[in-house]
Amino acid sequence: MGVGYCVSPLHRIIHFDASAITSRPPIKGSNSPIDRVAELTGTNVGVGTPRLYSPTIEEILVWRQGVATKYRDQLEEGLTWDESSTFEVSEDVATSGDVMFHYVAAVLDQHGKSELSKLINVGQPPPHQLSAVFAEADRRGFGGRFPHLLLGAELWLPFKSQLMIEEPNWDGKVNRYGSVFHLMDEVTTVRAAIADSQPSVADATAADTSDKVIVAAWQTSNTILRLATIAAAKQLPLWTTG
Repeated sequence: MGVGYCVSPLHRIIHFDASAITSRPPIKGSNSPIDRVAELTGTNVGVGTPRLYSPTIEEILVWRQGVATKYRDQLEEGLTWDESSTFEVSEDVATSGDVMFHYVAAVLDQHGKSELSKLINVGQPPPHQLSAVFAEADRRGFGGRFPHLLLGAELWLPFKSQLMIEEPNWDGKVNRYGSVFHLMDEVTTVRAAIADSQPSVADATAADTSDKVIVAAWQTSNTILRLATIAAAKQLPLWTTG
């Protein structure tokens, strides 16, 4: 299993519900990943365990209006997208590659571009080194250069303000929500620094299986930037299973 990134309206987000009873029926739609998940798990949609469900359009619209109203002054723009759209595009990246990309971004933020040259021929760092770098990213918080990438957002909405929102979602779970436009800018900045540090990395393809930090980070950033660009162009949310 890797980390999934998806551009779609939010009612197409799929959850597993292992509880015996759920008040909302699962949703099965044309070209929805719920069909693929059901096939992989051998589960009939709406029958058995695990149950699969998505939020309703109405739930998302109520939630969105509440967020837009609360943060109206900070957003300085409307918070809107076509929630009834059936558009969806998604891609998976390797979990290790996703971690490496965030690690490289954190190293760049904390130590500058010169530090990236030290990672050119380096494999995956040990867990304690990863933990230290990510802990420092958390400590820096919004003072860092890449908050929309590093501060734990799993969903990026199509607004242009620098604001990051921390609110309960439609199910009551507190999450952070970033800007898909600023995520796109941050990923572009990190990629430019990687390319400057190791120009040959631009030739790396998805078929490369190198365990080097820089190569793994570059490959993952290709996918994230491509989907963030689509989300910005389509004025739709980008979300991740990471």
